[in-house]
Amino acid sequence: VRYGMLNANHWVRQISNIVEIKIQEIDLEGEKRVAAKAAIENILDTLLTAADNYIREKHTTGDWWDRTTGRVKESMRNTMMDIDTVKAGIPEYADQILDELEKPQTREEINAFLADFVSDFATTSFGVIDDTIRDVARQRHGCEGTISHCKSVIRDRVDKVDEQARISALLTLLCAALMLWLVSRDQGERNPLMWMLLCGAALILLLCGLFTPMLEVEAQITQLRFMLLGHPVEFFNEVLYFQSKSIFDVVSILMAKREADMMLVGVLLVTFSVVFPMLKLLASAVYIYSTGALRENALVKFFALKSGKWSMADVMVIAILMTYIGFNGMISSQLDLISRGAVASDMSVLTTNGTALQPGFFMFLAFCVFSLFLSSLMEDK
Repeated sequence: VRYGMLNANHWVRQISNIVEIKIQEIDLEGEKRVAAKAAIENILDTLLTAADNYIREKHTTGDWWDRTTGRVKESMRNTMMDIDTVKAGIPEYADQILDELEKPQTREEINAFLADFVSDFATTSFGVIDDTIRDVARQRHGCEGTISHCKSVIRDRVDKVDEQARISALLTLLCAALMLWLVSRDQGERNPLMWMLLCGAALILLLCGLFTPMLEVEAQITQLRFMLLGHPVEFFNEVLYFQSKSIFDVVSILMAKREADMMLVGVLLVTFSVVFPMLKLLASAVYIYSTGALRENALVKFFALKSGKWSMADVMVIAILMTYIGFNGMISSQLDLISRGAVASDMSVLTTNGTALQPGFFMFLAFCVFSLFLSSLMEDK
């Protein structure tokens, strides 16, 4: 929105186009010409009267010499030019002005003058927008066309990546569920390879949940439209706010604050969402492959079989879900206020709430469920 609706250059361009259209639409035929001619005649009559009065007053002020020379000048002016005679030609002057206004070259000059005026006004009234960041982004994505074209190119790429991510996440979940089902049906002795594959599947789910975005928050004005001089002023796809964070992104932000309370939250988040699950997977591998005292070690048994109750991963999943619900409701209400305010101002505004849970959330949720089933199966085996 900084480079779009809040950029004065976009307003200048649209308003200049409207001014140009209105000038080109000027029709000086029939009744409109009569009305325009009457207005021009009134203006010329007023100007000539004011000029004549000014000259007369100028010749009657000052010392005796100025007044004497002024009377001589006034007498010569009355002899050479009669103001009433000049005013009698006003209708002809008005016709000449109207004829001049109808010439294409004159209209182009007026357009150029008004466009420069609007541009100068915007330059002196608004700050200059630094386009460096936007230009770097355009170069990075290889779209050197218009901004709308660049947006379309990037959006298409984002949609393709999102689709690939959803398919990959779904296949991963199906494979993990299939492996879990096969192990649950095995009534014989433990197959170490299969159990190790289960631990590997749990690790993949955990890493996907930690490193991929869990929650995407987006609010945008899809369309803003209002009428100016009978022509629309429009803006499309103006993003007001966007955030997409994974658990590690959130931890990095918290630790970068360098504040004790924020860093404490970051440490707790790492402890219960990273350290505990990793120790659980490591202990599960030891529990599966070891048959001696190490398998009966209290610490190994705790992390392999009991730590799921202490990791608070399920609590964090619920917290993320509630955060999603809260963001979704808050952004929807704020966008609704914008829409209602626009309706009251005779504007057409279409807003979009893009708040959504991302694959990372479902992968982390799958890890929580998977690890609980894994612990239960290990106890049974």
